Amino acid sequence: MRRWTAVLTLIVLLAGCGGGEQVDPQAPAPVWQSAAPATPATPATPAALTPAEAKSRYLAIVAPYNTALEELEDAANAGKPWRTVRRLAADVARTNAAHAVELRETLWPAEVRAPMGALLKENDVALRHWRRAGEAADADALMREIRAAAARSGAREAGKIRTALGLPAYREG
Repeated sequence: MRRWTAVLTLIVLLAGCGGGEQVDPQAPAPVWQSAAPATPATPATPAALTPAEAKSRYLAIVAPYNTALEELEDAANAGKPWRTVRRLAADVARTNAAHAVELRETLWPAEVRAPMGALLKENDVALRHWRRAGEAADADALMREIRAAAARSGAREAGKIRTALGLPAYREG
């Protein structure tokens, strides 16, 4: 039990991607591309997000992943069976993969691009471990993969992104 609690507390603390701030899913989405019309000779080039748009977009993208991580931690801390934790690890893998796609497809402001690239590199490694955790054959394999994923959380990179966007340090929601 202590082993689960320690590992999962570490995961949530290291995750650092999202914000304790809540994002209203009903709020209108900011405009991600320039409004310049495309002409046959020159297709429109999407504009990078403004800092305000980037801040909102980042929080919206990472919210489901952070929620999945917190649910995993809660289940482990509550002493749920390892198969339950494995199912939640599979949810973390799914949300991790989805948020990586969205992070890659977004045209971030220049000051965010380098740390975002570094975060996505770490995320690629962590994702392999989250997927293995979601398919683990036993509790030991599950813990091994969760630890490996946590070791590649990208917390430092996410912290740099949050700083560049003017967001406070990640706080567990």
